Amino acid sequence: MDATLRRRMLAYYNERAPEYEDAYILGTGTASIPDPDVFVTETKLLVGIVREFADGRLIDLACGTGYWLPFYAERCSHITLFDQSEKMLAECRKKLDRLSLGDRSVVLQSDFFEYEFGFARYDCALVGFFLSHLHESQEPQLFNALRAMLGSSGRFLLLDSAWSEERARFNKKIEQQKRQLNDGTSFEIYKRYCDRGDVLGWANKYDATLSVEHFGTAFFAVSGRFNST
Repeated sequence: MDATLRRRMLAYYNERAPEYEDAYILGTGTASIPDPDVFVTETKLLVGIVREFADGRLIDLACGTGYWLPFYAERCSHITLFDQSEKMLAECRKKLDRLSLGDRSVVLQSDFFEYEFGFARYDCALVGFFLSHLHESQEPQLFNALRAMLGSSGRFLLLDSAWSEERARFNKKIEQQKRQLNDGTSFEIYKRYCDRGDVLGWANKYDATLSVEHFGTAFFAVSGRFNST
């Protein structure tokens, strides 16, 4: 994803922030499968996976509005919420205040490609719907960053958009995708869906042990840890 596309993505997510969670709660706001129940049903499955995964010092990478925060917070000793979008993080801060989590959380606004995460700072990393906005050539940067920030014992959980037979009826596997806000404003973003082969291939490519927690029509969840550092 080049700099121009990244700027477009940031503009889209800034404006989408107040209605972003519609995709999980109502199943609307995406540019793919038209049946909203698919998204609502699979979101509930992901919630359970997130709850079981979280532990210790957690970083929520590309956290957006912090949708997953209420589901993992009680299991975490410290929470880092990282995103580039100012308006997404404004929504996230509202959740922190509502849940009284300010004493054990920090909010970081930065560009993933420019930020230095440090070594072994976290016990686990949640990455929600970020990888599918990266070109394949940028994918190693994400896994290398995870390897560094988690060290030898940390775990990661990737939640993202699945490439399925139903999805293929409405989308291309890799595309410039039009997204429309509730007020009709249109944006164009980059989207790369992952199939089971893509997901399973990460084990050898990045020397990791993986577990596919869910692979559905709309979403997938894969957890893992790196075999060496």
